[in-house]
Amino acid sequence: MKKVLFVTYDFPYPTNSGGKNRAYHMLKFSGPEFKKYLFSFVRPDFKKEYINEMNKAGVEVLDVVPRRKTADLRNMIGLLSSKSIFKTLYYSDSVLAKLISAIGNYEIDIVHFESFYTAFYICDAIRDLGAKQIYGTENIEFRLYEDYAKKMPFFLKPLYDAQVERVKKEEERMYKDADVTLAVSDEEAELIKKYARECEIIRNGVDLEDFPYKKPKNIQGKNLLFVGNFTYFPNVDAINYFVKEVFYKLPPTINLTIIGKKAQSLPFAKDGRIEAIEFIPKIQDAYERADLVVAPVRLGGGTNFKVLEAMASGTPVVSLAARLEGLKLENGQHIAVVENAEEFISTINELLGNLSKRVKLSKGARALVEREYSWKIIGNNLANIWKNL
Repeated sequence: MKKVLFVTYDFPYPTNSGGKNRAYHMLKFSGPEFKKYLFSFVRPDFKKEYINEMNKAGVEVLDVVPRRKTADLRNMIGLLSSKSIFKTLYYSDSVLAKLISAIGNYEIDIVHFESFYTAFYICDAIRDLGAKQIYGTENIEFRLYEDYAKKMPFFLKPLYDAQVERVKKEEERMYKDADVTLAVSDEEAELIKKYARECEIIRNGVDLEDFPYKKPKNIQGKNLLFVGNFTYFPNVDAINYFVKEVFYKLPPTINLTIIGKKAQSLPFAKDGRIEAIEFIPKIQDAYERADLVVAPVRLGGGTNFKVLEAMASGTPVVSLAARLEGLKLENGQHIAVVENAEEFISTINELLGNLSKRVKLSKGARALVEREYSWKIIGNNLANIWKNL
């Protein structure tokens, strides 16, 4: 039985962010034919009982390491070095020593570094132990921060541009050093293949048992939903854009629910037509209440988990194209794709008043998710990559 050590930048449970969602379900659905271990950085909100949830998913937790605080003086000093701020934040020789010790003691066959933030540990010392190394991307990171840098004031832009260049060089090194790099989409795989020894695609998915299908039923819809973590700047940009450019130009009978960490800190959270919720025990209930899910994310790469969850649940989605490139979606068949605020407004008004169109999108989306984006299918694809290493 092959032994796989999975390394994550945040503990995979609870699955309250895209990266944690992906890591948890990759581990859960990658098959019982592997002995799976977890080595994870953790943040102050980590609870020891989360370890039991990983055990239930068939994963033994070897070690958890507190992540250095962002405001740590060492990070500020690191800004003057040739490393990116993220390498300063996550990399240390002491953590590498712990990893190497675990790999040797447990006779690990494969070390799967999930995300850019953990892939700083890909190195010859691990290869010398006989372990294969996988770099599992979640985004093309330099593109994400390149978009962010563009929004900085002119006097800060050179500093951010320098960080983008460092991230890019670090990513390219990871592609070259890993035995296999995993991409989340065909488009991102094309870039990675320019540098990587080998590149495979493992898409994002959804657990169909957790998200049962419910057909739209309201003849005249009025409830919009946006779900995201608002400590993540692409989501903050998205909701600010949507509320200002789209929502405030919709009829006053239409409501918006915003769900996610720090949602109540948003500047419009107390608007009478907007309900901002930090946490909901069952996100499935929110999808069932919504007539449309909106996806106005403009920045970043990868694919949006909340789009997949909504599609699985039967809630029609109206989205900008920016985060859909990794999904095999047909506009008007599985989802409504818009190009700008004006199209967002007209499409929302049209769909809220047309139940039959919402039902068509709902049924088409669920069928596509069942064929292509079930974590059972994706987990099996990952297991095949592990088997062939």
